[in-house]
Amino acid sequence: MKILRALICLALLLTCLNEIRAQDQFYSFLKDELQREYQQLKTADNRLYYMSYRVDDIKSYRISSSFGVINSIDSSRMRIFSPIIRIGDYKLDNTHGSMFGQIPASLPVTDDEDLVKLALWKSTDAAYKNAAQVYEKILTDKKVRVTEEDTAADFSPAKRVNHFDPSINYNALKPDLTKLAERVAGFTAILKQNPDLLTGNGMVEFKITRKYFVDTDGSSIIENSTGTWLSITGNTKADDGMDLPLYQMYFFYLPADLPSVDSVTKDVKNMRAKLNALRKSKIADPFVGPAILSGRAAGVFFHEIFGHRLEGKRMKSEYDGQTFKTRLGTSVLPSFLSISMDPTIKKVGHTDVNGFYLFDDEGVQAEKINVVEDGILKNFLMTRTPINGVSGSNGHARTAPGGVPESRQSNLVVIGKHNKADAELRQLLVAEAKKQGKDYGYLFQNVQGGFTTTGRTSPNAFNVLPIEVYKIFADGRPDELVRGVDLIGTPLSMFNRIIASGDKPEIFNGMGGAGSGWVPVSATSPAIFVDVIETQKKSKSNDRLPVLPRPDLDK
Repeated sequence: MKILRALICLALLLTCLNEIRAQDQFYSFLKDELQREYQQLKTADNRLYYMSYRVDDIKSYRISSSFGVINSIDSSRMRIFSPIIRIGDYKLDNTHGSMFGQIPASLPVTDDEDLVKLALWKSTDAAYKNAAQVYEKILTDKKVRVTEEDTAADFSPAKRVNHFDPSINYNALKPDLTKLAERVAGFTAILKQNPDLLTGNGMVEFKITRKYFVDTDGSSIIENSTGTWLSITGNTKADDGMDLPLYQMYFFYLPADLPSVDSVTKDVKNMRAKLNALRKSKIADPFVGPAILSGRAAGVFFHEIFGHRLEGKRMKSEYDGQTFKTRLGTSVLPSFLSISMDPTIKKVGHTDVNGFYLFDDEGVQAEKINVVEDGILKNFLMTRTPINGVSGSNGHARTAPGGVPESRQSNLVVIGKHNKADAELRQLLVAEAKKQGKDYGYLFQNVQGGFTTTGRTSPNAFNVLPIEVYKIFADGRPDELVRGVDLIGTPLSMFNRIIASGDKPEIFNGMGGAGSGWVPVSATSPAIFVDVIETQKKSKSNDRLPVLPRPDLDK
């Protein structure tokens, strides 16, 4: 028996050593092939001036459950390759006017040099042909188009970076899937006890990412990251057909750091009770009046409504509304608010945050950027693509695997001065409701997300999607849970209506979506009091409730 155990341990050690050696070899393959391809393409086309290779090597474990039953336990491994080819020069190249298209590819998960380099070559060849074709079209279009508003260059130099995280020991990081499955099944079984729920789902996902970046400027980066999500979702339907979802979501870097079973069980039972109450709640009418946004709701608000308007690269486009492009050094928020974007932090207080990284997807070191100080706009989120008046990247070029890096948010942190306790915010709301002749104001306790438009061809409006909203009555009646509320408006008007902030920051971890796909983000904010907001009725389904009872109830 001892000999068998020793042989098993030896086999595991050899597997681990082979894996580590393969990771080192893979980096060599990338670097060697980049130099070979660049030299030969440069000889064939001297307009080529820059290339980079980026690979996201992702190992995932995923468990899903529904109403106490495990649906699946899966694992996967993939490598997504993103070559960047720039033809022309820093002033004008094939990325001009956002015409640039990406040619991503899947790479084989193997240490076979010939197979890996063959896949790199094939994708690079396709990327070059696309870049050359686009560049020719840009040169033609320049002859017939009017002078562009933004005359800044298409690309800028960046400091050479070399950073190498150690090889990953995948066996050491593999979670106990049986234990995790038992936990998530137990949480969804709680939702099964509610006969009115249509779905009661749970998911645990653990990702291990090793990101490689090499370019012809001499930068070489290998960065490791991990992330764990536990999500519990319940969904019911009101008699009028309105879908009513609620969520409990938890983010930590490692599965071992997930909250205790007792803690999540308490949260899920509370969510189940709220779903019962939502089914019986009244649908809200459109409203204009005062409101409080909880810290989580305010975090989503600032991410969606404010943060996207700080993304510098989008301002290069003449189709973008460019809300703040000429506003550097001017007041854009109340003087008691400041905002930073900080991808270098892994925690806010004791809470893990999802927008952490050391190097962005253009190989530039991440930086903390104080974008607003005491209400004054100080900076934008920049990539290596300059805009008029602002040049040089500050490490905020980000993309989903396979995409083209764009200016994106990271960890947004809102700081307020002269903050007020929750009770004081409620007093402000009640006083303002009476002043406006309103019977109530709103408390937006929780949201599922939101979206905004920033282009010129449609109104620059926003829609935050609340899922837990309460009326706070001016006459002191108990708060009333309502449903069917969407928070809408235009950004500049809304920013001017923020009157006060709370004294307890709350954190929203999530995934931010934009032109370069979904990237990990977080938003930390205190609650805010707004003297005037506008709501509209939420869209709803016209489908009836199920005609048949759930099978587990029909016994």
